[in-house]
Amino acid sequence: MVEEQAGNNRGRERRKVERRHLVFYLRVFEGMSTHVIGHLVDVSTKGAMLISDDPIPVDATYHLRMRLPSGSANREELLFTASSKWCRQDVNPDFYITGFEIHDLNPETARYIHDLIDDFSFNEPA
Repeated sequence: MVEEQAGNNRGRERRKVERRHLVFYLRVFEGMSTHVIGHLVDVSTKGAMLISDDPIPVDATYHLRMRLPSGSANREELLFTASSKWCRQDVNPDFYITGFEIHDLNPETARYIHDLIDDFSFNEPA
């Protein structure tokens, strides 16, 4: 158990941009379709984690569209490209979680992600 915790801590130390968990899960769509690929669990300007009903193929590039909460910005959605890096079953075996690396984020979208984090994340105890 101690070795497992130490391994988890090393992983956190390697992360350059801290992700923040959101208060509620935003829907994320695949491209311009109406297909919900998953719901956003946490996000940074470098990556995101989604929870979904089905496993998401790894090592694939996706064009993702995230609907923003009403009143949170002067736009309704964010568009970005990301690659799936890992996928595993959630603690609840009915769901899967997938980690994505976000690519080539333009400054305006990065600003909206920062605003989203500020407005809708919760502070974890230190």
